[in-house]
Amino acid sequence: SFLFKKYNGKTILEQLVEQATLGDDIKKPVALIDYGKGNNHLELRRQYRYDNYIPDLNARRYANYRAVAALCRQAGDDGAYLEKRAEELKSLINKKMWSKKHKWFYHFDEKWKKDIRYTVQMFKLIGSGVLGDEQEEGLLSHLNEEEFLSEYGLHSMSKQDIAYDQLDIDNGGGGICVCFPPQIMERLYKAGRPRIAEDILRRILWWGQRAPYWGDSFTANYIDYRRDTPLQNTLSSVSAAQCIIFGMFGVKVDMDGRITINPAPPSFSPKISLKGLKLRDKQIDIVVKGKAYMVQVNGRQIKSEIGKPIVV
Repeated sequence: SFLFKKYNGKTILEQLVEQATLGDDIKKPVALIDYGKGNNHLELRRQYRYDNYIPDLNARRYANYRAVAALCRQAGDDGAYLEKRAEELKSLINKKMWSKKHKWFYHFDEKWKKDIRYTVQMFKLIGSGVLGDEQEEGLLSHLNEEEFLSEYGLHSMSKQDIAYDQLDIDNGGGGICVCFPPQIMERLYKAGRPRIAEDILRRILWWGQRAPYWGDSFTANYIDYRRDTPLQNTLSSVSAAQCIIFGMFGVKVDMDGRITINPAPPSFSPKISLKGLKLRDKQIDIVVKGKAYMVQVNGRQIKSEIGKPIVV
């Protein structure tokens, strides 16, 4: 019933559809959206830009269409046209923007001149369904020490990109916004790639050991924080909790009420526990010891082995 509540003359569902299709004319064949030339996405400080037909923002539309289509079905509406739109968009992006040579996606300026910015934003598409096997494996091949990884973290831009700027910590390469690595790790866990996720996690454990709170950004190739930002405790760091709960501990909540738990403990810490999790009027504790784990739900204990999910 919530989806049919009205706000400003439109139902919540109508507004969700409107937001998911923003910039898209559904009466015409699916097309890439031009996001303008304001340097508003990465806010790169040098002359190299990332504007107009951007691959990560265009590709995220796929998940938007699919999510709203699911809500349409829940509400008894026909969301099939959104799912069809999503598949057409997926085909267009992988056909028009993918570079086999670079194992990355092009972006285009307003005159359709192509270029490549190796931005960490692309890894947020892992496990989204918009990538084919070739594209997903291609993107992941760049997660190495020469490009995106350093001893103390994940870089926001590849060290090989011409636009890389050590001083531009949050999006320009020197380090990264605190919310990005957990978001990417969560996607890696959900996509069945826990070892890649834990490799990133291992590099940023110093955040919790050395920082009294998490500000805007941390440096990746040495221990430091972004110093040209006001000292602030960023709310977006809650993504780390989401990564641990829904990624590492494999908690999944379905719309039919099921709660699935399928943990993937890191190799450097085979004993992990999550206690006091509250979902759907249930109090849940999860304790992992090596190859076995136990879930306690409202006092009832259920045991299983790693790799064998428990459904509550």
